[in-house]
Amino acid sequence: MFLEKVFSGKNDIGRWIALIMIVMTGIFVVGLIPLKIAMFLKLNDNPDLVPDPENPFDFWSYDISPVTGLALTTFPFVIGLLALLFLIRPVHERPVISLFTGGESFRWKRFFWAISMWLLLLVLYSSISIAAGIQKIQTQFNLENLIYLIIVSLVLLTIKAVFEETFFRGYLMQGFTKLFLNRWMPALATSILFAGFYYFYPEVKAFGLRILLPHCLWFGIFLGICTIMDEGVEIALGIHVINSIFFAIFFTDQSNATQTPAVFNILDTNSFIELIGLLLISLLFLQFARRKFSWPDWNYLFSKIEEPEISEEMNNEDYGFLEEDEDNERY
Repeated sequence: MFLEKVFSGKNDIGRWIALIMIVMTGIFVVGLIPLKIAMFLKLNDNPDLVPDPENPFDFWSYDISPVTGLALTTFPFVIGLLALLFLIRPVHERPVISLFTGGESFRWKRFFWAISMWLLLLVLYSSISIAAGIQKIQTQFNLENLIYLIIVSLVLLTIKAVFEETFFRGYLMQGFTKLFLNRWMPALATSILFAGFYYFYPEVKAFGLRILLPHCLWFGIFLGICTIMDEGVEIALGIHVINSIFFAIFFTDQSNATQTPAVFNILDTNSFIELIGLLLISLLFLQFARRKFSWPDWNYLFSKIEEPEISEEMNNEDYGFLEEDEDNERY
C-alpha cells in the first residue's frame, strides 16, 4: 500500500512544515541564484537590454539562449529534489523508496510502459489536431539547437518531473492522507496546489484562467488517480516525464513561460478543444492502464483509509522500514 506508508516513521505536523519549508527555500532561494546571476551579468554587460516585466522568463530580452534559459529555470527543482530525497529519512525516519511506491522497489516496467503509452497518445492526438486545423504550426527546425534542447530536456526536465511527482503525488498526498483518512481528498488537494503553481505564468494571461487552470487541475487529478489506483507514482512519473519532454522538444508558443527552439512553433490553437483532447486521451489511458495492471474498481478512489493503532508494528512487519538486531533491539 502506498498512501498508508505515511503511518510509518515520525509524521508530526512540525516535521512536515519544516521539510516543506526547506524544500521551498531550496527551490525559490538557493535554486534561483544561478538564474539571477545570469540575468544580472547580461544586464550589466548590456544596459540597453529591456526585460519584459510581465514575463521574467523571456530569455530573449536578456540575451540568454532559450536552451540555457530552460536549464536555468529547471535547476531549482534539482535543488528541491535533492533536499527532499536526502532529508526524508532523517526528518521522518522512513526510506526514500516510500515516496515512490507501495512495493519494495521502484517498478521500472510500469514507468516505461507509461512513457510509451502516453507518448503514443500524444503523437496521435497532435497529428489529428494539426491535420484538422485545431493547431496551426510553423516549422523552425535547427539541428544544432535541437540537439542541445534534447540533452537538456532529457536530463533536467526529467529531474523536474521526478521532483513534482515525488513532492505532490508522493510526499504531499501521503501527508494529506494522514489528515483526511481517505484517498480522493489527497488527490484533489494536491491537484489544486499543483494547478496553483501556474497562476502567475504568462500562459494564464494568454489563454485565461478558465482554460489553463482547469487544464493543470485535471492533469494533476489524472496523475493522482494513477498514483492511487496503482499504489505508487511510477506510472504518473512516466506520464509526466514524457509529457514535459515531448512538448519542450516538439512544440513552443509565444505565450509559453519558457521559450524553446522546438521543432514546431504554434501559431494558433483552440485552447478549449485542447482541454477536451487532454480529457479524452487521459481517460483512454486510464482504461488501458486498468486492464494492463488489473486495477481495482473505480470506487477504490473513494474508499476510506484506517489509521493503524500500532504504527510501530507496521514499520517492522509490513514495511520493513526498521531493522532489528539479534537481540530484537532497534537501531
